[in-house]
Amino acid sequence: MEKLLNYMKTLGYFIGSLLILSLVLSLINLITPISSGALTIFSTISLMVIYFIIGFKRGKITSSKGWWCGIKNGLILCLTLLLISLIFFVKNIKLSTFIYYGILILVTIFSSIIGINKKKES
Repeated sequence: MEKLLNYMKTLGYFIGSLLILSLVLSLINLITPISSGALTIFSTISLMVIYFIIGFKRGKITSSKGWWCGIKNGLILCLTLLLISLIFFVKNIKLSTFIYYGILILVTIFSSIIGINKKKES
């Protein structure tokens, strides 16, 4: 039950971070004359940072392998992001979408490995 609560807490942090990120990006889009390409790059980098932070924190508290923790968390977060995008945004799923989610999962795996290694040093 405790593991389920940890995953739900992680999911809550992720959804809260997405809401804050979307609010900030909407304000930036309204206030500044930044092109949509630059805004897309900024949102992608911001989402990678969110995945990295969540994977790092989960890696520090896990007792299993870092890569396994990263795969589990990355899949959960990517499935959540995929469901949100399919529900709220009508768009076709392309190969580039799966490559994008694969990169996000790799970022989570990498950050969980770093997190579990930092746990052993502390």
